[in-house]
Amino acid sequence: MSVSRNFLRMWAAVLLLTGGASASASAGEELLGRITVGDIGVTILSDGYRDMDAKLFLTPNPGQAEAVAAIYPQGTTRNSLNTFLIQTAGRTVLVDTGGGVLLGPNAGGLPKALAAAGVAPEDITDVIITHVHRDHIGGLGPNGKAAFPNATLHLSTAERDFWLNPEKQAQAPERARSTFATTREMLALYPGKVRTFDADQEVLPGIRSLAAFGHTPGHMALLVHSQGANLLIWGDLLHGMDLQLARPDIAISFDSDPVQAIASRKALLSRAASEGWAVTGVHVPGPQAYRIQAKGDGYAVVR
Repeated sequence: MSVSRNFLRMWAAVLLLTGGASASASAGEELLGRITVGDIGVTILSDGYRDMDAKLFLTPNPGQAEAVAAIYPQGTTRNSLNTFLIQTAGRTVLVDTGGGVLLGPNAGGLPKALAAAGVAPEDITDVIITHVHRDHIGGLGPNGKAAFPNATLHLSTAERDFWLNPEKQAQAPERARSTFATTREMLALYPGKVRTFDADQEVLPGIRSLAAFGHTPGHMALLVHSQGANLLIWGDLLHGMDLQLARPDIAISFDSDPVQAIASRKALLSRAASEGWAVTGVHVPGPQAYRIQAKGDGYAVVR
C-alpha cells in the first residue's frame, strides 16, 4: 500500500479502529496511525495533548483577530502532541519525542504509544529532532537518563549552534531561557551520539530535511520519500491546523521570527499542495495524515 494509491482507504480503517482519530488523544490513549510511503513504514504516535490559549496566536490586524475568534470562540484549543516512528533501510527512527514530564499529566504518553506499536526504547536506532522546544525533546530523558540508549540524535546545525550558545542565551527573553538549559541537559544524555544536518540533506535513507526556519532558528520539516510517494512531516509549521491552513499569515507567539515562520509556512504548504504530498505534523489533530489543496489565499484539507 502506498500513500498515493490507498491513502483514503487506509485512513478510513484507522478512523474505524480508533473510534475517530480526529480527536486529540490523551496520555492514556495509545492511538496509532500506520501508513506506508513506498517501502517505508510510518507510524504516527500520540504523546497526548495540551490545552492552549488562542491568544497565543499573533493578530496584529483586525482580520486576523476575527479569524482566531471565529475558529476558537471559547478562547482555547486542544493541541495534539504527535511523534513519528519510521522504519527505513533497517533502521528504527523516531521523529521528536514528546514532552516527557515537562508538560504535565496530559502529555508524556510516548512510552505507552511505542509499546502499543511493539517497539522497545532500545530498538530506536535514531532520533531526529525537528527543533528543541520542550514538547519535542522532553521525552529524550524524562528520568535524567537517556530514554533511547542505542540511538543517535540528529538535529539541524543551526538549531544546535543557536541553543548551545551562551551569548544567545544571555540575549534571549526570560521566557525562552529555559529552552537553552533543557537543550543542554537533554543532549548531554547522549555523549558522542549527536549528529547535525543542514537543509535539503538526506538525513537517513528516505528522509530529507526541508528548511522551515522561523519557528526556531533551525526548525526543520522532513520529507519521507520512497518509490514516488511522499509524506511531509512539517514539525511545528502549524499549531492550529483549522486556523493556519486557511490563514497561513497568522503566526504564534512561540515563533522566534514570526515573519520568517509565515514565509516558511506559505512556501511548504504551497509545495505540498502542488506536488500532492500527504502531510502531517506534531500538532495535527489525531494520529493522522492529510492531503491539502489551495483555497483562496490559503489551503484546505482535501475531503
